[in-house]
Amino acid sequence: MKKEQLYIAVKGALVVLLAAMIIPHFVMPKNSNVPFDTVVQKTTAGLDMELYPSCTAQDIKRYLGLVPSQYEQVAFYRTSDALNASELLIVQFKEDGQAADFEQKIGERMRSQEKIYAGYAPEQEQLVKDGIVFVRANYALYMVGAQAPLAKQQFAQSLQG
Repeated sequence: MKKEQLYIAVKGALVVLLAAMIIPHFVMPKNSNVPFDTVVQKTTAGLDMELYPSCTAQDIKRYLGLVPSQYEQVAFYRTSDALNASELLIVQFKEDGQAADFEQKIGERMRSQEKIYAGYAPEQEQLVKDGIVFVRANYALYMVGAQAPLAKQQFAQSLQG
């Protein structure tokens, strides 16, 4: 009798695991057709963008380890103050499978930044820990800074058109 119960339990666990892997593919948000410039404009509206000067494609490679040409469009803003961890990145993916690699690289960036600021700037370390990585369909937002929650809210709203 115990073998039969174990078999049923294992079978049930496998069904739950399979459902957990399949269901997200059917409930994933649809790609947004909102133009990239509109998403950037609406996301940054009301933010103190003087803290976030625009960066170049080389900066994106240097700081984030991302290759801008692999994405449909990229906007990167980073403080010029080395003692400040503030960064803002908005990306439009070319392909559906890019989100996982993006999240991995940004996660590496955040861990690296945490280590850098841990020893001498605990308030910046906390900003990095509170940083946001938010992926929705064909867009992603990464932000470290005091205004990250507002940017996330505006980013999500901007994708709805």
